[in-house]
Amino acid sequence: MNTQRDLIEGLLQFVTLVESERKLLAADLHDQTLSDLRELARLARRLFEKPEGAMSQEVRNGLAKLIFGLEAAMDEVRRAMENLSPSALDTLGLVPAIESCLARASQTSERPFLTRFACPLRIDNINLSETEQLLIYRIVQEALNNISKHAGARFVEIVIMREGDSLLFRVTDDGRGMTQSSDLRRARGIENMRYRARLIGAELTWLKATGRRGTVVEVRVPIVTSEA
Repeated sequence: MNTQRDLIEGLLQFVTLVESERKLLAADLHDQTLSDLRELARLARRLFEKPEGAMSQEVRNGLAKLIFGLEAAMDEVRRAMENLSPSALDTLGLVPAIESCLARASQTSERPFLTRFACPLRIDNINLSETEQLLIYRIVQEALNNISKHAGARFVEIVIMREGDSLLFRVTDDGRGMTQSSDLRRARGIENMRYRARLIGAELTWLKATGRRGTVVEVRVPIVTSEA
């Protein structure tokens, strides 16, 4: 039993190290890559804003395309930075970070969907370590990624609630659902979700949405409440 606990502790330390490296990479992208792209875009805009007679229309068109491409590249870098190190998690906390992740998933999905977010409780008195919060966030993030890529959903809801000695995170969509049980075994993203859940002793389940199309993903995390 102690050996298994030691293994879990070792894996958690490894996850913490990996996430630290993610933060460093996100910082490098911000300080170097994004900064360089901003400077190139600024120079291109300065050239584009010169009087029309100063350059040919072909050059102006080329500059316009260059500016558009640089802005698109900056958006991709920002998206990569957010995936590597969610800023809302560090600055606002777990619940606002998940709400922000839901809104962002809707905006960036190939088929934008309506959303609802509900958290009818305060979790600031619930003892969740920084690593636990990060792994919960990653699980929910992956669930939303799967919805964006595969579900074709028009509505997605996240509810966070207390159930006994557990904190429940429920992600529901009205998409096409998981059609084959083998889908669960084959999907790398879902295996990553299971792995992260095991590290924090959480229960992860997939259910068919009641009375309609879609899927429900539930994450139950055992909790300890702080004394007021």
